[in-house]
Amino acid sequence: MPGYNKTVEFDASVEATFTAITSGVVKWWTTGSGDASELGVVFTTRFGETYNHIKVASLIPNTLVEWDILEHYHANETLTRDDEWTGTRILWNLTKIDGNRTRLEFTHEGLIESMECWEICEEGWNFFLLESLKSYLEKGEGKPFQHEQ
Repeated sequence: MPGYNKTVEFDASVEATFTAITSGVVKWWTTGSGDASELGVVFTTRFGETYNHIKVASLIPNTLVEWDILEHYHANETLTRDDEWTGTRILWNLTKIDGNRTRLEFTHEGLIESMECWEICEEGWNFFLLESLKSYLEKGEGKPFQHEQ
């Protein structure tokens, strides 16, 4: 299925990367997130009024994480649709490379260029993957969205 794709390499182990994606989401994506470390769990991510209910569909330690977006609400006045992520899937494929480095092949299946939110979402994923997650894994400090509780 087509979607947003990004390959990123980190100076971090596959174990650390897997942990960041599953139980460390609050450290690099949004402080308004639940834990994604158990197969079958439904967790919520919040970005102000915007939220996602996400099911952990697959967990293969240090190799693969799959999330199904069960419900999405995108609070943005410029969009006529607020649920474009509903029914999409996020895939995290991890590969150990030379020593203590990891290659992440990230795909958000169903997030396509014809969607109204494409530019906003592409910019968001680029930031969270290339800047926040990378910084968290390599320097110990991510740049997550600061959700007010």
